[in-house]
Amino acid sequence: MKKITYILLCATLLASCQKADDNGDLGGFWKLLQIEEFCNDTIIDKSNEDCFWAIQLRMITANTESGVIAKGRFQHVEDSLFIQMIQRPSDCRGVGMYNPENERFGVNKLTNKRMILQSNEVRLTFRKF
Repeated sequence: MKKITYILLCATLLASCQKADDNGDLGGFWKLLQIEEFCNDTIIDKSNEDCFWAIQLRMITANTESGVIAKGRFQHVEDSLFIQMIQRPSDCRGVGMYNPENERFGVNKLTNKRMILQSNEVRLTFRKF
């Protein structure tokens, strides 16, 4: 009887320590392919650069080949993605972040392979990596 109780207790502890990632298609590692700036009608090709967004649990991290650029918490509500920045340099437009504190993107497209986000300033195109 003690063995069964011990086994059940261990299984319960292990199960309670795991956090579930309920982000669906949004979760994962996304490569930034293109930035379309609306203010000057410019399209910036990022497909040959190592620029990624990592989305896990409720955190988002923007990385380049030189390291982490920006970190934040996010909320995905219907067709919007709200990002509250925790860490970012003064300029991180190279990873698609144009607002100094908080970002709001409309989710134009989200599948398990493609994502297109749009704010007032830019449209970002990603592919799942």
